[in-house]
Amino acid sequence: MFYPAYVNLQDRKCLVVGGGTVAERKVVAMLLSGGDVTLISPDATELLTFLARIGTIRWHKRQLNAGDTEGYFLVCAATDFTDINTAVFVEAHEKNKIRLVNVVDVIPQCTFAAASVVTDSELMLSISTSGKSPATSRRIREYFETLLNADSLYTLGYAAGKPVPIKNQGLPYPVYLLLGNRKCVVLCEAKTPAIERRISLLHQCGASVVYMASDTVDPHYLEDAFLIIAEKTAMVDASCESGDRFIREYLDEPSAGTHFTPHLVTDDNLIISVAARNSTGIEKVERLCKKLANQFENNSYGAFIEFLGARRSEILQSFPIPKKRADFFEVLIDSVEMDSGQTETCCLGLTNPGCSAECLFNWVRSGRLEHANNFVSDLLKRLSINPS
Repeated sequence: MFYPAYVNLQDRKCLVVGGGTVAERKVVAMLLSGGDVTLISPDATELLTFLARIGTIRWHKRQLNAGDTEGYFLVCAATDFTDINTAVFVEAHEKNKIRLVNVVDVIPQCTFAAASVVTDSELMLSISTSGKSPATSRRIREYFETLLNADSLYTLGYAAGKPVPIKNQGLPYPVYLLLGNRKCVVLCEAKTPAIERRISLLHQCGASVVYMASDTVDPHYLEDAFLIIAEKTAMVDASCESGDRFIREYLDEPSAGTHFTPHLVTDDNLIISVAARNSTGIEKVERLCKKLANQFENNSYGAFIEFLGARRSEILQSFPIPKKRADFFEVLIDSVEMDSGQTETCCLGLTNPGCSAECLFNWVRSGRLEHANNFVSDLLKRLSINPS
């Protein structure tokens, strides 16, 4: 499980390496959240080129150079070249100690995973499958767009087929932190329900959790912490505030930290985060969480995602290019076997909870794992031989 965090990117320096459609989506999301975005790539999409021309982003039209990642709060590698992506991660995280680093679709080289995001005038929802099935995340996002008559961040940037400016909407930037064995420090006088909730989440995410009272805090001990959660802003020494590389949450003053923890609906590795965009949406958040918990919790979505994640490394080897891998997962998840030999699109139990169609989702949730695995293997063999 990954730790959900809504990050404050206002005026913080963000770097995206790569200029394709995936990089474009990353840039758009960062701009909506107020990020100060720099792009490095020899080429770029029409929208990214337009944003650079009007001065919304900086574009270094070249390959990555040594030292390019220094000084950023968040770094994302989104190229089709494994060696470039790896170089970004090594320099940014291992050398420059930047906390927030993401290599698209390569979980071992990430400290956070991006989220599928849906938003309206009052709410913001983000969906994560803990990196195990981005395709399932996308399907759930599209369902939420229809259910809530809301917008996806992925639809922004074009009007009538032409690129348009992206404005800062002051939105938080939803991410899911990979905390396995990372040092996370919790500072509080007492373990209140809010603190207990966060400590429980940290443990579920495999973090190395250190609990400290404010009178025992040694500033030097915080220097190597990946994440800090403090009951009060004053509990964190001023020396730790000087650099933006610290990821920290303040319960008494959320806007002073780098992130806050949203409301959650979870089913193993499926994590749906819900937050209000303003104070008027708080009651709506609570109502929606109850509704989504009834629909998604203990309804086999976690088992389905775990099944897909178990085959992910094999699929990655067969389709090393992200676009082709994504296309394979779309076919895999969408396919429904019919007696007529025709196929239809699987609903994943979203629009029809009682659906009993012959599809991968229903095979997994009914325990027919051998049949499900054989289906994946046959499709993988067929499409890897004939990728077109």
